[in-house]
Amino acid sequence: MKRSHPFEDFFLKIRKPQQYIGGEWNSGSPAPGLPRITLSYPDEYGLGMSCFSLAVVRDLLVRTGKFDVRRAFAPAPDLDSIITDKKLYWVDIEAGEPVSESRVIGFTVSSELLFSNILHLLDLAGLKWKREQRHENDPLIIAGGGGITNPVPLSGFIDLFFLGEVEEQIEELFQILTGTGTKKRRLETAAKLPGVYIPAFGPSLITVQRFSGFHTGNAPVIPIVPIAAISHDRAVVEIARGCSRGCRFCQASQLARPVRERSPDKIQDILEQCLAHTGWESAGLLTLSFSDYSRLEELLYNIDSFEKKHSIRISRPSLRPDSFLRFSKETKFHGRLTMAPEAGSEELRERINKPLSDAAILEAVERAFSMGATGLKLYFMVGLPYETDADLEAISLLAGKIAMIARKAGRNPGKAISISLSSFIPKPHTPLQWSAQLPPGELCRRIELVRKLCHNVHVSWNDPRLSVIEAVLGHGDEITGDILEKAVTRGARFDAWTDRLQWDIWNELFEEYPYQLKGLQTEKDPHESLPWDFITTGVSKKYLVDEYRNYRLGKTTSDCRLNGCTHCGACDGTKKDIRKTDKIFKSGKQEMREPEENLSTLRVKYCKTELGRFTSHLDMVRFWMRAIRRASIPVLYSRGHIPRPKIHFGPALPLGFESEAEYFDILLSVPPDPQLPKKLEQVVSGKFFKIIDARFVPLETTSPDRRACAAAYSITGLIGTEADKIIKKLSDTDGVIAVEKQKKDNIHMTIHLGRRDLRPDRIIERILDH
Repeated sequence: MKRSHPFEDFFLKIRKPQQYIGGEWNSGSPAPGLPRITLSYPDEYGLGMSCFSLAVVRDLLVRTGKFDVRRAFAPAPDLDSIITDKKLYWVDIEAGEPVSESRVIGFTVSSELLFSNILHLLDLAGLKWKREQRHENDPLIIAGGGGITNPVPLSGFIDLFFLGEVEEQIEELFQILTGTGTKKRRLETAAKLPGVYIPAFGPSLITVQRFSGFHTGNAPVIPIVPIAAISHDRAVVEIARGCSRGCRFCQASQLARPVRERSPDKIQDILEQCLAHTGWESAGLLTLSFSDYSRLEELLYNIDSFEKKHSIRISRPSLRPDSFLRFSKETKFHGRLTMAPEAGSEELRERINKPLSDAAILEAVERAFSMGATGLKLYFMVGLPYETDADLEAISLLAGKIAMIARKAGRNPGKAISISLSSFIPKPHTPLQWSAQLPPGELCRRIELVRKLCHNVHVSWNDPRLSVIEAVLGHGDEITGDILEKAVTRGARFDAWTDRLQWDIWNELFEEYPYQLKGLQTEKDPHESLPWDFITTGVSKKYLVDEYRNYRLGKTTSDCRLNGCTHCGACDGTKKDIRKTDKIFKSGKQEMREPEENLSTLRVKYCKTELGRFTSHLDMVRFWMRAIRRASIPVLYSRGHIPRPKIHFGPALPLGFESEAEYFDILLSVPPDPQLPKKLEQVVSGKFFKIIDARFVPLETTSPDRRACAAAYSITGLIGTEADKIIKKLSDTDGVIAVEKQKKDNIHMTIHLGRRDLRPDRIIERILDH
């Protein structure tokens, strides 16, 4: 068999091979002749495909029609070890071609914990780590994203950083980088664009970029629909960017000011387009502060009706507890809700500028359960400056009161209430950037204290060691880059994964460079210089210093959209409040779906070939479910709160097997319509999966999952003299219905099975070995 992927021989030896095969709906094809750009999120496929900012960048570049845009993610450890041992190259998903052949490799980085993976991936691509050691014909390496707020530790490895929101500069930037001329000439031209930092030219004042506002052109309405399961497998619409609350620990709220919003009508329009192009059965709304969306009442009303219309679920971001009091009592919540008090005591919440009273939180919880919420997840931090054990005990006291409310509402607190703890990190460009981070041992003690005190609820936490590494890299200088290089040389990678973290490597390096941790664990003078001082976010340093002083004094700063400009410097101070905080939020119309009658059944026969044979049965089920939704097939739905489409799939095909006769039945709520098979064929990619036949069958026809014969295998290449012996043995095997030999001396026989879990190849191997 011709190999169509360089790693194909290893796919049956690793987990989830389908994440490497490509061919996803909306993924497009390589565009030979255009300059090749490979975009990467430096982690596994499931996280990379869930990264919304990467989806935005890819969509904007594809829309120009000027680039051959590819994707490449970090191989999982099982494939990574094979690639490393066999000295193979890192390849893209679209064509399985070496990433090093790209003109530009762009990394989207959401966290400093991904820095080690960037270096490892450059190594897998066969590229030198140090930018000055790479050749003229090697691709330019660029990086951006929320994890690049202090680019200094990576400055020895990256050719160009883009700082901030790239929407308005992206086309011009990549045209320059993929254009003609030497690397130096292209970088010199790119350096003239705002937001661009080129380490080779030394630091100069760089302003973090913000795009002017939302429009249809910067919404990815035709995103890639993954075949493999991913972390956030749904349509995503960004409803607003920025936050005016000013929580003093929050980096995003400082970097994304001022607030920009999409209208409810535009949000609904984008959802309509995205679902039509993808077939996703769920969606999510993305924003920093959902409760502060100015037209929340209208948006919630539209979403409730939209869910019923399309039989989907739309997840809402975390809500501020005080916003629950503005919902009407008729509003219904379903599933688990999230809240983020962040600190246990009212005093500490005022310090971080999140002034929520315990009474408001408890009233919100009571209201949430009365409106149908099945559970609640609360987020808290440990290790905040001036935090005491009394503040930690306050978390448990609050949790205990919430557990009592849950019990009165008929919920089991141990299952309904969960608390998530994370360690405080003094992020750059925030008022707390000068504060100290506690040592990992002390952070562990505080987490353990909260865990022991919270008896009736579930408590989870992030490994404090991850927070320490993230803080060191986030606050680092050029020497930190040397530490990073040594860590990767010694085997560090996937530092964001608790189960893959190699703390011994980092701990040894921190002992070799003790000042890195010592400096992090010491409070800084706001007047001393920081490695990232050459970067301005628009928020003035004076404002950050004043906010740091207010933290120490326990003073709050009002929301500028409610009480006027706070003179942070992010805008001209003329922004007006557009929120209607006095309104009561009402739900949309929530009619129950009327019971439907099964009026016809469409049977689909399809093939699964080439790299598609590495797709699991569950992934195939998702694939066809979404294809059916894209085609707007009037499928029959079950009743209940979460309607399920009535589709009957045949038994699972073993991984690695091709098939030309896979079946599933679609139960329809309309009479037979000859146009429906054509509509379904139009929304199925023919790369690995193709519809061979689609026809209507009588309603009483036995469905594929109940047929007497579960599979028919064609076997070729057997020795003629062994054929009769093999047929006899197979015929006596439990689960084998019949064996047909098409030619006397073999080379072709068909085996009919009653169980799909049987593997004819392995049965024959055992017979021949015996």
